Amino acid sequence: MFIRNCTMAAVLAVVLAGCQTAAQAPNTASGKPEVTIRATTAAIKARLLSLALDKRFNVTKDTEYLLQVEKPSENFGAALLLGSKYDGIPAERIVFTFAPIGDTTRVVAAGMFVTNPGSAFERITPVNGGEGAVRTQQTLDELKISMETPAPPPAAPVAAARKPAKPAT
Repeated sequence: MFIRNCTMAAVLAVVLAGCQTAAQAPNTASGKPEVTIRATTAAIKARLLSLALDKRFNVTKDTEYLLQVEKPSENFGAALLLGSKYDGIPAERIVFTFAPIGDTTRVVAAGMFVTNPGSAFERITPVNGGEGAVRTQQTLDELKISMETPAPPPAAPVAAARKPAKPAT
């Protein structure tokens, strides 16, 4: 029994040490991943929706100024620490908030783990720093570049050079 308890304590210590990250929040006005894009809210939401679907997120809420996506977490540490008897697997949720400002739109993302997602007993654990926030900021930066970079002009059609047909003999 003593060996079993020591083994469990050692495993728990390793798991907790592996989950520890530098929780440095992004250097933005909100302290969360954000970007201002020269595009309409609808265009940005469409691109974010496509990116979220590619990463197996589901849309759980969509309003004029908000897009919420989530998926079951694949993070073992999160499941161990944030799971409950009701639902052993927490959800990873990202809430994008849109603030139209003239011909630009400010997009602020808030990442979180949700214990008991979709129930009346949801418990939110914000993720304002660390690797997840860095990845979200990189995604928003790439989105800004792709949406603001003008499309290259279409290439001029090249006349197809054909060999003349051989005369029939």
